[in-house]
Amino acid sequence: MKALAIPLRIGRAVSRVGHGQPTRVGVRVVLGSIQIFCALTLIGLSLWAILLPPLFPYSSHSIVNSKVVSLRASDEGTINGLPTVGRGNLLKAGESIGRVTRDQTKVRRELEEREFTRTKLREQVGIIESSIAQREKKLSEMEKEAAATRLTAREALERRYRSAVENVRIQREAYAQKQANQERIAPLFRDGIITSGQWAETRAQTTEAERQFTAAESEWFMIKTELENTGSLGGDLSREAIEGLVARIGSYEQELGNLKIQRNELAAELSEVERQIAWARTTLESDQSYAINTPIEGVVWRQQVVNGETLADGQTVLQIADARGIFVEAYFRREFMNSIAIGDAAHVFLVTENRFVEGLVTDIQVQEQTPSVPNIINTISTDASLLRVTIEVQPDELKPASIGQLAKVLVSSGKRGLVEKCLVRLSFLLRSHG
Repeated sequence: MKALAIPLRIGRAVSRVGHGQPTRVGVRVVLGSIQIFCALTLIGLSLWAILLPPLFPYSSHSIVNSKVVSLRASDEGTINGLPTVGRGNLLKAGESIGRVTRDQTKVRRELEEREFTRTKLREQVGIIESSIAQREKKLSEMEKEAAATRLTAREALERRYRSAVENVRIQREAYAQKQANQERIAPLFRDGIITSGQWAETRAQTTEAERQFTAAESEWFMIKTELENTGSLGGDLSREAIEGLVARIGSYEQELGNLKIQRNELAAELSEVERQIAWARTTLESDQSYAINTPIEGVVWRQQVVNGETLADGQTVLQIADARGIFVEAYFRREFMNSIAIGDAAHVFLVTENRFVEGLVTDIQVQEQTPSVPNIINTISTDASLLRVTIEVQPDELKPASIGQLAKVLVSSGKRGLVEKCLVRLSFLLRSHG
């Protein structure tokens, strides 16, 4: 209502002045009206600033950060040649920052240990070679014995076969004679010249001759089949002897195969130890030191050793901030979770440099779920309810000298029009003086 009354009061004041009232009264009214208008404007801006957070999320704290690269010693030794580098000095990729003289005592100790290992391996290989030679000799003897046994069995079987053939011939002739004799006596029996007893005896002799002939043929066929199918076996005793030899030969062959596998494994291990010995000797003779080089372009952030210091294997020598991966790390209250999205425009105000930098939101993480990241500055917040937002800017916008500077970040929808830019600047102004 006061805002609506301002134009009326101004009009009345002008009217009064026009009717000859003193000019001083009109000026007083105009100034009072302007004061009221300014007060209302400030109240409106304050109310807008109170309602600002849901519209433009504003960071609780922010910092310019970068990835850390740690240069470590690859072996024990004494470092020298470290340049007098200060924090923030730029290092090029591949630039040497010092040399480490290896600890020769350690190398000699390793060389002695590997030479001892090589001696033991050679002894084991020699023992296995001797065992292999003994088993190969024994295996050869057993194979010769088996061959001789097979030959003896074969000869015995062939003799049995020849004897069976001869027996079949004899029994066949005897059976033929008995048949002929039975055919000759049959008419005499029918004519009653011989008695039935004599005829029965003649038939019994013929039947016995037939049985012996059949038995001879069966034995001949059995020996023939055995000679054709299992000619190496000649009788039960020979079969058992040869089967025993075959089983022993198989066992020796299996042992021999296992020994050869062990020999190959030991030979491979021995070859690796000899390679390590050659490397250690080369190190003792020529490679007494090595250089520590920077893998990337970056700036010196923290030097943790001095010239002449003895380094342990894997000890950090220097920490470098990656000059190509500078970004802004901002933390927002979790109530802004639904107001910030990847790809949103991020307006960064560098406090020390007193300038604005434009960027984009590239990552959003809940603070208690954020894993430990190897950044040059550890900015883990003590408040687990904050959001960690990563903001990338153009490579030329932030220099290595900006790393570690505090910043203020305001996130908007990404529309970069004049109206939004004015609102962003006004928001920064209000938040800075609120």
